[in-house]
Amino acid sequence: MSVDSPRRSETLRQQLVGAFASRGTRLSITAGPGLVWLVLLLLAPLTFMVTVSFLNVNDAYQIVWQPTLDNYTQLGSGQGAFWNSAFFQSLFLSYFIAAVTTVLCLVLAFPLAYLLARRGGTTFKVVIFLVLLPFFTMYLVRAYSWYLMFGQNGVLNSALMRLGLVSDPVGLLNYGVPAIIVGLTHAYFPYMLLSLYASLEGLDFSLVEAARDLGASRVDALKDVIVPLVLPGMISGSLFVFVPALGAFITPRFLGQGKVLMIGQLIESRINSLYAIGYGSAASMFIVVSIVVAFVVAFRYVSIEDLGGV
Repeated sequence: MSVDSPRRSETLRQQLVGAFASRGTRLSITAGPGLVWLVLLLLAPLTFMVTVSFLNVNDAYQIVWQPTLDNYTQLGSGQGAFWNSAFFQSLFLSYFIAAVTTVLCLVLAFPLAYLLARRGGTTFKVVIFLVLLPFFTMYLVRAYSWYLMFGQNGVLNSALMRLGLVSDPVGLLNYGVPAIIVGLTHAYFPYMLLSLYASLEGLDFSLVEAARDLGASRVDALKDVIVPLVLPGMISGSLFVFVPALGAFITPRFLGQGKVLMIGQLIESRINSLYAIGYGSAASMFIVVSIVVAFVVAFRYVSIEDLGGV
């Protein structure tokens, strides 16, 4: 081996170190791959959707590259006022179901997250394992399990009638809005629980004890001490539940059984049956705008750094 070989190796190493020494190079290497995926998987499809929402599709299923607002005007077409159209009825129903699902997840997860933050240790591990255990299976399987639970001849109604508690199937346990809300609450409950736990785990509980010593009731301590301190976790958890629940498709498809038409189902049916990608893109824009508005409202109360619930 010649003497020049180690020198060349050393020179090459110095050149590589020098190339990675600049801030721009380090930033491009670390953030570059993620930025590429962000552009390819999010920004590019979103840009295409926005563009198509202002275009039409001819009878040959080809996009006509001429700007138009027909897709947006069709959303409100129908008998009577625009809010009576199929699209807006479906949109308002989706808002309602997503909002109720978010509130239920918050109400159910908060006490459990508080208990886990106070106990921790083995209790935390056991509860988290039990909560996450169903999520080791496919989402489709979990939705189908709720499908078997509901219905006139489902597990719940059959059990109640065999126990003699009811003589006829309970209508509330049939397919429809209540069944969808239960399925979505079960699907997104862990997101709310983990977000709340992240906030409560960092809470100084001596502040709660001090408030109690000064005469505050449990409700006052919750309202004036705990809630303001864990508000970022509540907001982040609400976003993690509301956003996917608004555009849910699989759960309403199984548990609605044609009685409920959420916005995701409406868009899917129009595209599959009529290839109305312009209509679907315009309808999807309302979902995108709703998500943006939800984040804007959230950022008015907490900063983006606080949304992690820490």
